[in-house]
Amino acid sequence: MGDRMASDTGDRSSPVARASTREPVRALPGTEELPPDEVDRVLGGSAPVEIGQGPRNTGGSGGVLDRALDSGRANETAPTRTSAPPTTTPTTPPATTPTTQPTGGSDRVRLQLDTARRLVAENDRVGARALLSRVLRDASLGASEANLVRDELTEINEQLVFGRLVEPGDPIVEEYTVVSGDSLSKIATRRELAVHWKLIQRVNGLKDPTRIRLGQKLKLVRGPFHAVVDKSEFRMDIWHGPPTDPSRWVYIRSFDVGLGEAGSTPTGTFVVSANKLENPGWVNPRDSRERYEPDDPKNPIGEFWLGLEGTGASEGVTGYGIHGTIDPQSIGRNMSMGCVRLRDEDIEVVYELLAERVSRVEIVP
Repeated sequence: MGDRMASDTGDRSSPVARASTREPVRALPGTEELPPDEVDRVLGGSAPVEIGQGPRNTGGSGGVLDRALDSGRANETAPTRTSAPPTTTPTTPPATTPTTQPTGGSDRVRLQLDTARRLVAENDRVGARALLSRVLRDASLGASEANLVRDELTEINEQLVFGRLVEPGDPIVEEYTVVSGDSLSKIATRRELAVHWKLIQRVNGLKDPTRIRLGQKLKLVRGPFHAVVDKSEFRMDIWHGPPTDPSRWVYIRSFDVGLGEAGSTPTGTFVVSANKLENPGWVNPRDSRERYEPDDPKNPIGEFWLGLEGTGASEGVTGYGIHGTIDPQSIGRNMSMGCVRLRDEDIEVVYELLAERVSRVEIVP
């Protein structure tokens, strides 16, 4: 069953969406001038606050982060020995080094993971996230080590991004007080969050987004967020940071994806287009007689569609997108017409995070 969406050029049928309260959002002003890498920062002892909860005990990181980085650099040049060499000739040949013995790289990763956990224990989750994001950006990191780091970062971000915690010094979130005339849509637009207003509902656990009260404290999450799709791993990684400087991105979380049959999902750099729809209709580009209207449970692209436009070397590549699926068994397989598909619960989160005309999508082999 096909799923490649029609492009905006008019040569294919356009999707149809129901009326929505979604308002356009813009990139957060100054994202191009975000502060330098947070890795070397040390909190001044401010305690994180959870929306709806009292303040937690304070805890400063001291110099833990700097010491970890210094120790990691020392490990790179002078790995420690576990025992001194024998002073006499052994009577039996020495045992060979087991293949499971950690390498210098894994030792460094273990050191950084331990340091991050200490930072979390000291209420410096922002510092822990910055440290581990730097580790994850290292191209020499092995696959198993990268998975460990992702798992640790995902757990951290469950509180920093998707929970109600507002940690001092976190540039991604802020606390907001509801004023007269507010709605979640108005707040997202006025504060230029570069995320969908439904993300505010999600992180604050609001059952009814229309029922917010004057003076209520809300946690706001600021974009922009970006996606990196690894075709070989069938994985989408979500990052946060200035669009033009991936070296300053911090990792958020990952999702499993399905891809195009016969390797048809294009690689390259894309931006989320204005063709971002909730509850879209769909016309099969290979057979226009196959049509699905909004609200059709048989619609193969599910409830959300984010169109992609190629940029740079990928300029002119259109018609592809990120969407849901009615076939969860296709996740982790090459079965689409070239688009990137996610499970229903995952595409909903990605739809809320990625902003049109702002969020970058990198698709790598």
